[in-house]
Amino acid sequence: MTLCGTIERIKSGIPDVLPPAFKTVTKPTIGDTGQYMRVFGTRQTAKLVKYGAPAIRRDLKGVEAVPVKLLHSFEEIQLSPLVYQQLRALDAWTNNQGKEELARQMREFAYYSANLRNAATVSMLFQTKIWFDSNGNLLPTSSGADITVDFAVPANNKNQLNSIVATSWANHAADIPGQIRNLKAQSLKDTGYELKYAFYGRNVPSYLAINDYIQPWWARYPAQNAHYSATGEIPDGFFGIDKWIPAYKAFYNDQNDTSQSFVGGDQVSFTPEIDATVYELMEGTYMVPTTFQPTQNPTNTQSDYAQVTGMFAYSVPYHNPPTANVYRGDTFLPLWKVPASLYAATVAF
Repeated sequence: MTLCGTIERIKSGIPDVLPPAFKTVTKPTIGDTGQYMRVFGTRQTAKLVKYGAPAIRRDLKGVEAVPVKLLHSFEEIQLSPLVYQQLRALDAWTNNQGKEELARQMREFAYYSANLRNAATVSMLFQTKIWFDSNGNLLPTSSGADITVDFAVPANNKNQLNSIVATSWANHAADIPGQIRNLKAQSLKDTGYELKYAFYGRNVPSYLAINDYIQPWWARYPAQNAHYSATGEIPDGFFGIDKWIPAYKAFYNDQNDTSQSFVGGDQVSFTPEIDATVYELMEGTYMVPTTFQPTQNPTNTQSDYAQVTGMFAYSVPYHNPPTANVYRGDTFLPLWKVPASLYAATVAF
C-alpha cells in the first residue's frame, strides 16, 4: 500500500481578519488580575485675569486605576497508547509516523487557544462584550451567559450612534459621506482620537455601490473603482477612513461545532489606531512544572516550576494506561482601554 499523505477535511483554525497590533500590543501581568492607569485629559481653556492680578487656582484632572480580571483557559488531552508506543519504537518508519502524529495533535490542540483569542477580540469589537456559559464555552450572544466581560462602551457609541446614522445605508438616498464626517467629528469631541479603521459586515459594500452620493465619486477615482470592481470590497481611504477591513469573514465554531459569527451583516465598527493608548492584549502568568522528580522538602519545590506568560503547555507521564497527558492553557484579555473611542454601528435598519 502506498501512503498518499494526510488530507485535512476541514481546515483547522478560524479566519483572522484583525490587524497585527491586536496581537503585538501586549502587557504582562502577574496571575489573572491587573490594572491600567486611565488619565483624564482636558479640553478646557485657561481663564483670563487682569494683568498683575493674583493667579486663579486650577484643579487638574486626576489619574484613575482601573482593575482588570483576565480570562483563563486550561484543558488536557491524553495521548493514545498506540501513538506513545510508536514514539518509543525502534523501527524507523513507525517512529517517524508516531512523531508526525504527535506533532499534528499538538498543533491541533494549540488551535483552540489561538481561536479563543481571535474570536474573543472580534466579540469585543462588534458586541462590546464577551460572553461565556457556565461550562466555559464562548457564546455568540448574551443568551445563556454565566460570565460577561463588559468593556463599558457608551450607549451612544452603539447601533445608530445617537442618530449619527440618521438614515439607513440600505436607503440609496442616505448621505453616507456626511454621516462618516459627522462620526469623525464626534470622535474628536468624545475622546480626541482620529478614526482610522472600519471593520464591516458583508452587506455594507453593496449599500455603498448603489448610494446616490457615492456613485459619482466612483467615476472620479478610477483606482478606487477598480479595487471595488476587482474585489467587491471597500477600498482603503474611502472618505477619510484609512483602513476598511472585511470583518464578515470572521467566525468560530461553538461547542456543538456550529459556525457562529459576532459580525452582523449591517454592522461597522470604527476605531482609532490600534496602539497602547487605546488597546492592550493583557497576558497573565501561570506556574508550569519543569520536573516531576519527588522531593523530601516541600519548601524546595519552587525551583520545579517556571512562571510562563500567556499561552503555556506541558505534558506529564500517565500510568493507567502507560501514556502521557498534555496540558494547555492561556491567561489573557483583549482590553479596549478607552471605551468611548470604539463605535459599534448598525448602519441598516
